[in-house]
Amino acid sequence: MTTKKSDKNSEEQSTRRTRADGRETAQRILEFAEKELVNSGLVNFNLERVIEQSGVARSSVYHHFGGRDGVIAAVETEYLRASLDAGMNEMIALLSTVTSGEEAFALVELGVLVSGSDSQKATRRRRISTLDIATNSPATMEMLSRLQASGTSRFADIIRDLRDRELCNPIEPIDGTAHLIQSILLGRILVDIIGDPMAESQWTQSATSTLRHLLRPCS
Repeated sequence: MTTKKSDKNSEEQSTRRTRADGRETAQRILEFAEKELVNSGLVNFNLERVIEQSGVARSSVYHHFGGRDGVIAAVETEYLRASLDAGMNEMIALLSTVTSGEEAFALVELGVLVSGSDSQKATRRRRISTLDIATNSPATMEMLSRLQASGTSRFADIIRDLRDRELCNPIEPIDGTAHLIQSILLGRILVDIIGDPMAESQWTQSATSTLRHLLRPCS
């Protein structure tokens, strides 16, 4: 009986070590892949160089990511996660200090305005590029799906918090509104492509008016 229990514990420990080793290997691949992506760009990204410099076996790279496109998409997904988390945390911190609906909505308006910055435009391009690559990588598509669901859930939590603090009175289902906000911000890439300041100004005005109508900030 003692032997069986000992064998089971040994198997569990071995499984945990294997999983930890797998996570460490995947992280090492991503670390060197990110350097390669920064240095060489998307078009010239060389997976062979990543394998050589990381010292990770080729089989491990393909096991974790399925190949070149999967590695690139995983790097981009991690970048997007960090970028979106940072923006969301900053917004939550700012909104926690407001005391009126109009004050809260002023921050929403600022967020819409900032979405036209060069850095935000670059982030949108990376998101679209990653989505394109991920169509050939089910594992990466799943990662993006979880990232999107998490972002939308956090948006919904922000709206609920504002509603519960009686700072806004949303007129549509909160989860649906959160999805729409995500769609609006990512869909702005269509205005980015035009590159017309007038179009950008009109988009900002329309997006702000739409959000005001949906969120109904309290006075």
